[in-house]
Amino acid sequence: MLDKLINELEKRKESYDHLLENYKFFFKLTTLSVADVYMYAARLQKEYLNDLEPSFINECLHFRGHLKSIGSDAPNTIQDMCAFIRQKNVVNIYPYIDISLRMLLCTPISNCSTERLFSALKRVKSYLRSCSKENRLNSLAMMTIEADLTSKIDYNGVIEEFATLKCRKKC
Repeated sequence: MLDKLINELEKRKESYDHLLENYKFFFKLTTLSVADVYMYAARLQKEYLNDLEPSFINECLHFRGHLKSIGSDAPNTIQDMCAFIRQKNVVNIYPYIDISLRMLLCTPISNCSTERLFSALKRVKSYLRSCSKENRLNSLAMMTIEADLTSKIDYNGVIEEFATLKCRKKC
C-alpha cells in the first residue's frame, strides 16, 4: 500500500522533471547546433503529438535562425520569447512554437509545491522534535503534502503488512 503511494509520488516528480528536460532547449536555442535543435524539437513533438504538428520541428529551426539574426536583442527567457512572438505579430509564422511556449508557461512546476513542502515540513518537524532520521522525515513530509493520496490508503492493509513484518509477540 505504501509502495503504491511512493510510486505515485515519484511518478509525479518524474513527469515534472521530464517536462523541464524537454523544454530546456528553448533556453539556449541560439547557441545549439541545427542537429541539436532538430533532436530536441523532435523529442518534444513526439511527447505532445496531439498538440504539436510535425511542422513544429521546422518552425524551431526557422525560429532559431530568426533569433540568431536579431543578435543581442533576442529574447532570453520563455516568457520573453512568448511576448516577442506576440509583439512582433509572428504568431501565424510560428503557431506551434507559440503553443509550446504557452503550454510551458501555464504548467505549474514548483512554486506552490515548494511552499507547501516547507509548510508541511515545518509541521512535521515540530511534531517530531528533530528525533527522526532524514529518510523518515522526507516520507512523512511527502505523506502530509500529498494528503489526497494518503486519504485513499486502506490503513487496515498497512497495519496487517506492518504486523507481519514486525512481529513482537512473546512466546
